[in-house]
Amino acid sequence: MKKIFLIGAMLLFLLGAKAQKNDGTVSSLIKTENYFNEEVAKEGISEAFLKMTGKNGVVFRPNPVNIKQYYNQNPSKATNLSWQPEFAMISKDGELGFTTGLYTLNNEQPSFGHYLSIWRSNQQKKWELALDAGIAHDKPIADAKQVFLDPSDYKYPKLIGPKKMKMREDIVFSTDLLLSKALNQTGNKNFKDFYADEVRYYFPGKLPIIGKANAVNFIYGMGKQVTSYPNFVDRAFSGDLAYTNGKATIGQKKYNYIRIWQKDAQSKWNIILDMYLEAE
Repeated sequence: MKKIFLIGAMLLFLLGAKAQKNDGTVSSLIKTENYFNEEVAKEGISEAFLKMTGKNGVVFRPNPVNIKQYYNQNPSKATNLSWQPEFAMISKDGELGFTTGLYTLNNEQPSFGHYLSIWRSNQQKKWELALDAGIAHDKPIADAKQVFLDPSDYKYPKLIGPKKMKMREDIVFSTDLLLSKALNQTGNKNFKDFYADEVRYYFPGKLPIIGKANAVNFIYGMGKQVTSYPNFVDRAFSGDLAYTNGKATIGQKKYNYIRIWQKDAQSKWNIILDMYLEAE
């Protein structure tokens, strides 16, 4: 009986390890998200987050805090959180990726929103959660189309020293900083020069706004000056995908923001997802 139990436990462990395994495809990231979701249903929110997160993972509550520290100090056995990825992408080297989609809190009165998970591959080639954030909004009328993107090609310089890597990160940070300066000097019109055509704009209380024209029109429609300043950057070794986060002000209200950046065929960095979270 004891032997059967040990074999069963080993099989569960191997299935869990396989679910988190990064094979360099976006499908491996989707499998990890789905496994993460199943772990919440089985073990509760705290145990699932502690299991899936790297030591430096960050969650916004509402300001950024270490995930492991937060859930060790605020344990929750709740299993009423579920989600469904609808948009995902990974870098050419398979080391950095993100997923986003609808989440549901299944209370007596269900509540809804969109989450953003940023993932890093560790030395064991397993996906670890690097950042978790979300906005609340009304229930969507229709299901969103699923878009899961592998890289269009896998070409990138393989031999890059620490100085070159730091320069790469500095370029992304400087691009975000350039946007910040432009917003200060000439206002919200500058977003159109930094957004990708299919940018996703996430704002508290609003369903995701997709497309540059729609996002810019929403920003103009608020009638409030946006300012922002980055304080963190991380970039894939392959140099094609990155994210920044920092502080923003819209009118008189304070926000945290997270921006996903992608380098296009002309080596220009564009924002493909821009999320705002109410700050303390």
